[in-house]
Amino acid sequence: MRRSKLFIKTLKEAPTDEVAKNAQLLIRAGYIHKEMAGVYVYTTLGLRVLEKIKQIIREEMDAAGGNEVMMTVLQPRELWEKTDRWDDRKVDNWFKSKLVSGSEVGIGLTHEEPIVDMMASYVSSYKDLPISIYQIQSKFRNEKRAKSGLLRGREFVMKDMYTLAKNQAEHDEIYEKIAAAYHRVYERLGIGDITFRVKADGGIFTSRYSDEFQMISSIGEDTLFHVPDTDIYINEEVASSLAPEHIQPADRIAMTEQHTPGVKGVGKLAEMLGVPIERTVKTMLYRLDDKLTAVAVRGDYDVNEIKLRLATGVKKIELADEVSIREATGAEVGYAGLINLPDEVDIIIDDSVEPLVNFELGANRTDYHNINVNWDVDLARPEKFYDIKQAKLGDIHPETGKVYEVVRGVEVGNIFPLETKYTDALGVYYSDQSGKKQSIIMGCYGIGVSRVMGVLAEDFSDDKGLIWDKSIAPYSVYLVSIGEKGSEVADRLYTELTQAGIEVLYDDRDERPGKKFADAELMGIPYRLTVSDRGVEAGEYELVDRKSGETKNLTAEQLIDTLKISVNS
Repeated sequence: MRRSKLFIKTLKEAPTDEVAKNAQLLIRAGYIHKEMAGVYVYTTLGLRVLEKIKQIIREEMDAAGGNEVMMTVLQPRELWEKTDRWDDRKVDNWFKSKLVSGSEVGIGLTHEEPIVDMMASYVSSYKDLPISIYQIQSKFRNEKRAKSGLLRGREFVMKDMYTLAKNQAEHDEIYEKIAAAYHRVYERLGIGDITFRVKADGGIFTSRYSDEFQMISSIGEDTLFHVPDTDIYINEEVASSLAPEHIQPADRIAMTEQHTPGVKGVGKLAEMLGVPIERTVKTMLYRLDDKLTAVAVRGDYDVNEIKLRLATGVKKIELADEVSIREATGAEVGYAGLINLPDEVDIIIDDSVEPLVNFELGANRTDYHNINVNWDVDLARPEKFYDIKQAKLGDIHPETGKVYEVVRGVEVGNIFPLETKYTDALGVYYSDQSGKKQSIIMGCYGIGVSRVMGVLAEDFSDDKGLIWDKSIAPYSVYLVSIGEKGSEVADRLYTELTQAGIEVLYDDRDERPGKKFADAELMGIPYRLTVSDRGVEAGEYELVDRKSGETKNLTAEQLIDTLKISVNS
């Protein structure tokens, strides 16, 4: 491609209405055009990058047994009603519309329902399974506030894959096969050494954990807990942890009830009493599947509601209202404790509370706290302690005993079990070898293609512009001509390189050299090849590596072979 034929123009400054670094760089370099907040056009350059990312993903999904399809964007309301997801209170971030006939349709946000509905026509017997089916398609999310450029838009390109298996063992085998394919994708994208499989919450789909693929990055949106010297990374939302031990008093003191007028919260209580906050207990009242429950953690921790749901197996968690708290504790909000609760209130206690001696907690009486509480004396020890605390820096990974380190990550993919939620809801089953009807187990596997492009633009750049990996750069070489002789030789060289299978963006414009060099750096093309009058006279061409900055002066005989090796390495 000749720059003189390429319509895009680079910008010195980013648009004032765009704050995300990835979008700023991509707009300045001419890869995308902003149509509106969260909606972008991919120009000739941007589309080439996007298509190369797609192709890498496509090849690995095909190798893992995937069948590529193209599903519809419009989805009938009736399908989503069958799975109880049409109501905006269940899924509130998607676009809906009406046909002329008045029928309501959804505009593609995700495709579990349509995939299963289609599979009803193709699956009836155990002989038809397993199946892996995927698509690469534009999706639409009705974000209230689109932000972060390509990382979170209203219109985006997504690879979503769905698998159907006869049983759990078959599903698990496929799941791991696709996880391995994901690792190969990230290796080929040039981020394999900084992208890890991370345990995360399975959400509404499953009681099991899901897996995210997170690229370690200082601009990461997610907090990850990492076990040093291992590949174990866990999203903070589900990170199991042990609290560091604190020295406890040697002697137990008799419990008393302390008047603490106006003192609410463990921080103020610890300050008033002159004790470490680690010797206080925070008690919160929740409704777990409508069952009123007192949930307690050590005072320096917060309750992690995702871990609470996973630990108890409940479906619905919400904080109790003030009326329920007063009725259960006999006190105003802020004075709940664990002693003298009504029998109908369940109690869940975090394991951080178990070692405490002479600890403090609410007295279930307005303006009072219980001081110097001890297990088996003032409070019955529960049969089981739980890990329901929000993990924090300094916590210990239970299985290894190592202290976590905390890093930031950007999600570049996810895989998670769907169990039988959609196949059962839509009545799609298979007959086993004995003719008995059986449920189909599903999995879902996503990679945000445009999001990956944004992540790479955000993280792999410098003050001069983008730095694309060779695997996805729109072109391998940015050819610059300088001077009359340089232009004549560059014209011939452009043809030779193209015929040799090397992708070249040839800057043949009548522009000053500095402008051409600046554009080459801003666009992030892996190699800049300069053909100048002076170089022609010396019989040399200057080749600069965008990533390392290394410069080589090559003869005509060396050039093409060197580029072939460099581009394909």
